Amino acid sequence: MNKITFEEVLSIQRKVNIVDVIKNYISLTPRGKNYFGVCPFHDDHNPSMSVSEEKQMYKCFVCGASGNVFNFVKEYEKIPYYAAVKKIADQIGVNFEYHEKKEFIDESEKKMYDIYDYASKYYQNNLNTNLGKEAKEYLNKRSIDEDIINTFGIGLSFDDDKLSNLLLKKYIENDLVDSGISIRSTNKVYDIFKNRIMFPLWDINGKVVGFSGRIYNNTSESKYINSKETKIFKKGSLLYNYHNAREYAIKEDNIIIVEGFMDVIRLYSIGVKNVVATMGTAITKEHVSLIKRLSNNVTLLFDGDSAGEKATNACISMMKDSNLNIKVVRLEEDLDPDDYILKKGKDKMLSHISHAKSLIDYKSDIYKSKLNFNDSNDLSKYLSLVKEDLEKMNDDTARMIEIDKISKETGISKDIIMSTIKVEKKEITKPVEIKKEIRLNKYEKASEFILFHMVKNSNVIQYYFNNLSYLPNELDIELASKIVLYYKKYKNFNLSDFISYLEDNNDLIKRVMYIDELKYSENYTLDEIDSYFNTIREYIKKEEIRKLQNKMKTETNEVVKRELAAKIIELKVKGED
Repeated sequence: MNKITFEEVLSIQRKVNIVDVIKNYISLTPRGKNYFGVCPFHDDHNPSMSVSEEKQMYKCFVCGASGNVFNFVKEYEKIPYYAAVKKIADQIGVNFEYHEKKEFIDESEKKMYDIYDYASKYYQNNLNTNLGKEAKEYLNKRSIDEDIINTFGIGLSFDDDKLSNLLLKKYIENDLVDSGISIRSTNKVYDIFKNRIMFPLWDINGKVVGFSGRIYNNTSESKYINSKETKIFKKGSLLYNYHNAREYAIKEDNIIIVEGFMDVIRLYSIGVKNVVATMGTAITKEHVSLIKRLSNNVTLLFDGDSAGEKATNACISMMKDSNLNIKVVRLEEDLDPDDYILKKGKDKMLSHISHAKSLIDYKSDIYKSKLNFNDSNDLSKYLSLVKEDLEKMNDDTARMIEIDKISKETGISKDIIMSTIKVEKKEITKPVEIKKEIRLNKYEKASEFILFHMVKNSNVIQYYFNNLSYLPNELDIELASKIVLYYKKYKNFNLSDFISYLEDNNDLIKRVMYIDELKYSENYTLDEIDSYFNTIREYIKKEEIRKLQNKMKTETNEVVKRELAAKIIELKVKGED
């Protein structure tokens, strides 16, 4: 294929708005002239990623992640740079051919992705054959129609080993066993999923990484069999349906968390699409990080039994320091969301979700169920318990509403309740970039000053090329050279375009983004530039002297030593002129 040209990349870049693209991945809130969101590239607890519509660039003030629209998609989806360019191009209807390079992922992981992709298509095809009729009838009786089947890629495994045999034409036995799609017994591999309705499990970007197989025509086996954990399938790092829910969670500014994938599917079938599941594992820090990318508002909708209550409380505990706004739905009759909708109907479930309890109301109900308000000791204990919850609330209005309710329930005046709580005023401020305190010497300062004005003023680029063309640091030399080459070819300098020119050179991108945000005045005089050029020339002479002195230390020939000494003196004299 012909590699896409830089000009074509720029054309694609200029047809999209970085804010619109990033909004498809994380929730963004306008603040001033920029947008802010939770950074997806580190464990972010407050919105620390800034997205500039004017500059068409993003930057995290904490971890330093930065770049333009292509860099964001590349890093978020963990794909090669040109795969990110193609992804954006596809969204706007621009076609160009792109083939993934082998370095995209390691070979064993790539095999697993390919095996699961093949298996998913194979299972889906099985469901649409005559032999899949009974399974499809079962799904239809469970109110899972054709649209839901297709949306969630539901398929069927037969009671044979045909999938393993087909895959063995391309892969070795160890590949199939390692992936978890097959099992080895007596020196032969067999399909691990047999005679089950198959539900694919995806990673956060929508790639199939595992399966859950459900029985449908007998009761003698385990209800579900799930794929084992592998390099690409780790339950603690994935949320079921995350890639589908992303758009709706950002749009609704709320994400609903359930326990099982059937709960997700059932809720989706009644139009609730901002929903994910934990896939049978306790919620983890990684899960919380994924959730915060989409919204700060979370609704917990776990099973209605005691185990579901325990899971709800564990989830709340894991989220306690995340600054998430948590609401809770508890279902009656010990039902899970799937069965609840089938038994009680769509409207009842939608009513539950729309009237989800605030976290403080949920916890207050638990406290009250164990206390007697006619007992002064219990009443005091209750106030001590709700005090901490009231202090953690970020919304002053919501806090006053809760205080009013508590006052009416307990008969204690609002003034007394308010006097017991301490609320720290939290001002919303722009995140402060965390920088290590690094003392720069005068040569490093000179380099930064020169690069800053090359980025801000095209005239300085040509002046640098004509009069200096050297900087002390290798990375800065490379950056300056790239700036000169770019300017000479395109006769102008635009930072967002230049970042596309750098492709996926993260070191140079981070350096130029850092340089761009230095607090120098953009105004300059040639005398100032010349002064910094002279500082760099001084450095060059010092380096030459140092190299000559080192050479003298190892030189045994006296004649050569005298010549080296003469050169050193000459350089020192020139430096004093």
